[in-house]
Amino acid sequence: MVCVCFLLLPAASAQQSRTLRGTVLDSTSLPIRGAEVESQFQGESQSVATGDNGTFEISVSAGGVLIVRQPGFAPDTIAVDNDSPGDNVEVRLNPASDVQRIVVSGASASDDDRIPAVPSSEYSIPLEEIKDSGSLTLDDVLRQAPGFSLFRRSSSLTANPTSQGVSMRGIGPSGTSRAAVLLDGIPLNDPFGGWVYWTQIPSETVASVQVLNGAASDTYGTGALGGVVNITSRHEQNAYATLETSYGNEDTEDLSFAGGFSVGQWSIATGGQALRTEGYILVPPSLRGSVDIPAGTADLVGTVEVSRKLGTQGRVFLGGTSFGESRENGTPATINNTRIPTFRGGADWASPAAGSFSVRVYGSYEVFHQTFSSVAANRDSEYLVDRQHSPSQQVGFAAQWQRTFAHRNNLTAGLEDRGVRGDSRETTFNASATATANTDAGGHQNIDGFFVQDAYYFAPNWLLTAGGRGDFAVNSGGFMNRLPLAPAGAFTYTAFPGRTQGMFSPRLTLLRTLPHNFSVSASFYRAFRAPTLNELYRNFRVGNIVTDANPALTAESLTGGEAGASLRSWGEKLTLRGDFFWSQLDGPDSNVTIAYSPASCSTNPTSCTTITRERENLGATRDRGFELSADVHPLRRLQISTSYIYTDSTVISAPGNADLVGLRVPEVPKNSFNIQASYVDSKWTVGVQTRYSSNEFDDDQNLLPLGSAFVVDAQVSRLLAHQTQIFFAAQNLLNATYNIAATPVIDVGAPITVRGGFRFNFR
Repeated sequence: MVCVCFLLLPAASAQQSRTLRGTVLDSTSLPIRGAEVESQFQGESQSVATGDNGTFEISVSAGGVLIVRQPGFAPDTIAVDNDSPGDNVEVRLNPASDVQRIVVSGASASDDDRIPAVPSSEYSIPLEEIKDSGSLTLDDVLRQAPGFSLFRRSSSLTANPTSQGVSMRGIGPSGTSRAAVLLDGIPLNDPFGGWVYWTQIPSETVASVQVLNGAASDTYGTGALGGVVNITSRHEQNAYATLETSYGNEDTEDLSFAGGFSVGQWSIATGGQALRTEGYILVPPSLRGSVDIPAGTADLVGTVEVSRKLGTQGRVFLGGTSFGESRENGTPATINNTRIPTFRGGADWASPAAGSFSVRVYGSYEVFHQTFSSVAANRDSEYLVDRQHSPSQQVGFAAQWQRTFAHRNNLTAGLEDRGVRGDSRETTFNASATATANTDAGGHQNIDGFFVQDAYYFAPNWLLTAGGRGDFAVNSGGFMNRLPLAPAGAFTYTAFPGRTQGMFSPRLTLLRTLPHNFSVSASFYRAFRAPTLNELYRNFRVGNIVTDANPALTAESLTGGEAGASLRSWGEKLTLRGDFFWSQLDGPDSNVTIAYSPASCSTNPTSCTTITRERENLGATRDRGFELSADVHPLRRLQISTSYIYTDSTVISAPGNADLVGLRVPEVPKNSFNIQASYVDSKWTVGVQTRYSSNEFDDDQNLLPLGSAFVVDAQVSRLLAHQTQIFFAAQNLLNATYNIAATPVIDVGAPITVRGGFRFNFR
């Protein structure tokens, strides 16, 4: 997996540049051709690619930094000082620590036939773009990647965590992610529900993020139906400490830090974040009542990792994270809070003869509390209808081996096991605040997978990648019990039969480079996703919409393909990428409307007192379209990036629900685009981001349109001293009003939020 670690170094006085020559090798001492070698100094950079024998020659300045990166390898960052040698520098790249998937690519010596480092369906967001985005949370940063969205348009700052699942390219958005989200190769998706707690990642600990559009179950397994988000933490060889603190309107306070140091063979890295915001009132002024209050959050997270080197080509580490969150969801009776302690450990080792090995183990224990209410039509009163307590546990293991044979074959194999157990304990209430029943439902889920992938340079300028993964998803111990309280009734217990589903997810990709830095590629793949315990056993309510769980859900499967092209021109200052994609999702786990109350509101759901939905395996949906992106450096200090994606996502089969055929999949706009621009010099940094999405629907019947949305974010920062920056950031700079949900009452997006703060960077 590619990652980019940019170090903020003290500004220096004018330096004399000199030429640095060296060789880039892999862990088996073989030269790496086409590796990118980048020199950075005072906000300016230049880069070269290594030749056939792995050699490079580049101009550097003392006080700057040299970054070496190649897909499939962890990057290496070298500080440049007056004592740095000028010739025969040897850089060794170790295989990427991501044990779930290795991105394999390569290059030849000639600019005319170089294989691009980034496939057309992969979008990388390095550290400096994360910092310049003006966004407080990582999910808002990721919205600049084409095709990325949460279940709804809302930010994780104010959205209920169960609606923070990731969707890519419109592959059936839901609160449960249809994309795998990983931090240093370890899953971040909630084990019980599949959503993501984005605020559990301290912003200062993030080095880079990669977003991969398109199914990736061939190596990631379940959860990667629509794509992958790979987040890489900062790991630096030298001692470092960074801190960012800010304050803004809506009483928003944030403090994030990261730091690390080494003593001999031992290293320690730590980070943390405290974040709180009062939030805003979700309901527009024209619809508000006395029960409407701001939706906000308070989060606290701390993480630590201790590692030790194993010779020159390995390491072993052990770490842990503690995360806590408390939220208000828009009315006094609707709150939720979460506590998640986690642990992780692993080892990386490489041998010239045996190849590279990586092992990861991880686990967590989560306690999730949630309350739901029924709000009166005039929104001046509410009463509690459901109180939930949902504990869950997970333990996982993953291992990977990689070796290059005869300079042509890069073979990777891995296995993974993940076990989850959890249940949802509920107490329901009536309008007089009397408890009516106690229920409990849950079970166990275990998923085992094994994958093999081979990247083969079978001819000059040709790369064939073939692989597949087999998975077995086992659901067992499923149960539901119920004890009626008012009126009192008999205790009932239902045991659900165990179920095992086997899935095979193949992938075949062909990449061809052509003259003038132009390349084309085509892929075919299959993918799957097993239902989460949340979908099987937990009911929930949002506004006046009640959604029932379904213990009979089965895995959904996707068949698809894509064809793309990329071009690098204008002396590497212009990169153009494009993709056509098509996929069919069979048996999608969908929220299907089954009843309206009163029945007469079926043509106008906004007047309904209750809408009942159930999770069902719908027949099939089809997703097709194209995405385009461009990165250009018209001036040395100016960078502009833009992307556009067209997505036609419709229902093509719905046995028993024929009226749904031809309707659009909820939460998927047909058109969306992003534009980012940044200007950087030795003192000032200015960044602007814009996002647009066309109309989308918030229901399967296409009766609740949300309209379009256009948002502008911006940030400006200035270097005050060698290690201190001051910055000001704004989200929704134009204070645009746009809809994010219809439950069936309309909720709107956050108004303008402005904050200012400081960043400190010590080395």
